[in-house]
Amino acid sequence: MTAVRNCLVVGGGVGGLSAAIAFAQRGVEVTLIEKRPDFNVPGVGLGQPACALRVYDRLGVLPPILDIGVHYGHMDVFDPDYNLIMHHDFQMGGGGLPAFCALARVDLHRILLDRAVALGVTIRMATALSGIGEGDGPARVTFEDGGTGTYDLVAGFDGIRSSVRDWMVGDMFGPRPSGFGAWRIQVDRPSHVTGMEFLQGIGGKAGAIPIGPDRMYLFNIRPERFDEFFAQADMHRLLRERLAQFGGYVREIADSLTPQSPIVYGALEPFLLPGPWHRGRAVVGGDAAHVVPPHLTAGAAMAAEDAWALARAVLDGEGGIEDRLAAYGRARFARNAFVYSFARDWLAAEQAVDSPAALAAAAAEMRRNGSRRIAVADRFLEDNPL
Repeated sequence: MTAVRNCLVVGGGVGGLSAAIAFAQRGVEVTLIEKRPDFNVPGVGLGQPACALRVYDRLGVLPPILDIGVHYGHMDVFDPDYNLIMHHDFQMGGGGLPAFCALARVDLHRILLDRAVALGVTIRMATALSGIGEGDGPARVTFEDGGTGTYDLVAGFDGIRSSVRDWMVGDMFGPRPSGFGAWRIQVDRPSHVTGMEFLQGIGGKAGAIPIGPDRMYLFNIRPERFDEFFAQADMHRLLRERLAQFGGYVREIADSLTPQSPIVYGALEPFLLPGPWHRGRAVVGGDAAHVVPPHLTAGAAMAAEDAWALARAVLDGEGGIEDRLAAYGRARFARNAFVYSFARDWLAAEQAVDSPAALAAAAAEMRRNGSRRIAVADRFLEDNPL
């Protein structure tokens, strides 16, 4: 085993906690820092495909995830009036695993955090990185509070605005505005919503993913100005306007929105960091290395995979530490590049539907090819080298 006795994980999201667990359960002394003062986790829900569930199994957290989450094995695509266009049965899972298990983001985070603490991971809140020293051997880091530390490895899972990535490569390869945004809200789930659903509209789409016995999250993806600010007090009215073209339960939910509705909005800023994903003893993964549109619901899954693959490469790989980090980056870039390109193309295609004629053409194409196309992604995600 390479000489990695201690590790600093930067970022306390799904990827960072997964990395902390992966190293800690192999005997590495792990410190995790998080710049937020507490784990009041933002976000709504996460659909976790079978490839992510296999990682969670190796991290020792699969049973509570399966227990609290909603299992589903299909997706349906509808037109704005909730007429079915396409049904797809996912070609994932098996061996006791569902194709997908979806749960509230806060529940997944709590499960991972409890496991990390049980393994002895040191958690330091309200702590941010300010610098990483150059040179051979372990990395000497400084924190914004003036403290310092020396670590055999610095793993940056610190999100889309990653300080570790900025230190490694600057801002040239960071997130860029796509011109689209995602609105989300957790609501009561109609009993007939038993899997992932999309409603393809004109100039945007809506949909839902179940995350609990009686809960789901509703989303709307559409063009939005990158620099637009939406006041929370206005969000109910703005989302209602954006959902006006949709029927079925989407219209009912839109009509029920109030100023107190817990609506979350975020601009889509996809990017994929080219290699290498490391510099010296520092390395990145998760949203620090790649952010994809949510169309395969694989963002958190890829972060968890990155974490497991990093620990395996560092602790079981061949050559020196930089050789092992380079091998990790090459392998993860290739896998994430597929997810990135597939999701970007899907986003572009759906958002190009700008007229009734374009909607009719898109629906006809999806009836012919949609399920076969998604099955390609299913098989890719299932063909997991981890």
